[in-house]
Amino acid sequence: MPNSKETGTDPDPVDDLKLSGRDSVALKDLLQKRLLECGWRKDIEEMIRHTIEERGVANLTRDQLAAEIVPHARALVPDVIKKEMLMRVRAALESSLPPEN
Repeated sequence: MPNSKETGTDPDPVDDLKLSGRDSVALKDLLQKRLLECGWRKDIEEMIRHTIEERGVANLTRDQLAAEIVPHARALVPDVIKKEMLMRVRAALESSLPPEN
């Protein structure tokens, strides 16, 4: 009978990587700051207002609004911000790795 090493079912420590609460909050704050600085937040607020005016607040649930806006909002995040956040998340995760012997 094969053991877990042979089947590759040993838990991989990299799969268990998680951001610390402090890192998570810092990254979230940085993302919000960057999105505000580039005008993304203002653009999304305008998109929401336009959608509500167009369809009417009584004819639109929160879930419907989110389903309509979120894909556009994600696509509008500038690439430079996506790259910066990816780099910072990787750095935070790497700093939480145990040192190699």
